[in-house]
Amino acid sequence: RDTMSGASRRAGLRGLLVSATLTATITPAAAQPPGGDGRMGGGANAPTSSSPHAAAMLGDIGSTTVSGTDARTGKSFVPGENIYGPFEAGFGSQQDGILETLGCSPGSLGHVGGGIDTGTAEQMMASQCSITLPRVQGDKYISLLDECGGHTEMYHFHEKMTCLYSASGGGHSIKIGNMLDNKSLYGKWEHADNNQLPQLDACGGHYGRTPESTSADVYHYHMQDKAPFTIGCFGPNDDGSLVSVAQCRGFYTGCDGNLVMVQTPSGSKQYDDWCPCYDAAGSNSGVGIQELPAIVATGRTSSPSTSSSPSAKATSEASRRAASFSVSG
Repeated sequence: RDTMSGASRRAGLRGLLVSATLTATITPAAAQPPGGDGRMGGGANAPTSSSPHAAAMLGDIGSTTVSGTDARTGKSFVPGENIYGPFEAGFGSQQDGILETLGCSPGSLGHVGGGIDTGTAEQMMASQCSITLPRVQGDKYISLLDECGGHTEMYHFHEKMTCLYSASGGGHSIKIGNMLDNKSLYGKWEHADNNQLPQLDACGGHYGRTPESTSADVYHYHMQDKAPFTIGCFGPNDDGSLVSVAQCRGFYTGCDGNLVMVQTPSGSKQYDDWCPCYDAAGSNSGVGIQELPAIVATGRTSSPSTSSSPSAKATSEASRRAASFSVSG
């Protein structure tokens, strides 16, 4: 559906893993009508943004730097796999075969428009098709993504990437990727043995020590269990401060407040399609923003001003470092 580059262009290297044995191929977005044949707003034509802090809505935003293995299937991953943001271009009639493999009968019940993060899109499919996703049937893992958080013949990651780093035994997670702004992406743990997660800004980054920088705090990204999963934007702000939800929204034309209502097994919620900026409650609607703890720790309030504003004030070193504090996960 979206364009690819990187190590996984090798023909047949990967299949869409909806189970240990089932594979399928997704048709490119060009073959799919605007709106993804979906039940709500969005579409395959992702909005573009001019801010240098805005990551691509579709396609590469980074690549992996380590190898790994899917414990269930034995599938191996090599450095250089593509890392995508949270969104897909939509699931419409061209994907009916895949949706039927997931359990939608007919496949059209599972149509979802573009600009919805993969986690939410999967739960929308589950609700619309009255099925459970993900699920295990025998030795088969049935899901939009495989257990490592990626999919398609030209393989790319959206979520998890847990096959690339250890979930226990150690401190700070290892580096697993380089993003297109030349900053590093790490696994989700600030300290795995202590079950500590980092406090991150809206871009998915913070200042702190890393295995590669043991004597100086550096801005770096971490994987997250919830959207945006990898990064929401390229941080930090131009003045070096952490990025608030409102500032993140200011980077993207897709964060336009044109909300759609999505239905999942957990209930309905408002969703701003093509907006990768999520608050502390996991909402990207921009309504009643619950600021992220990393920003609250600096003593700042959510502001719509962006880092490129000439009136932006430099945040003190101590305030910036406050995001290095961790919380139990």
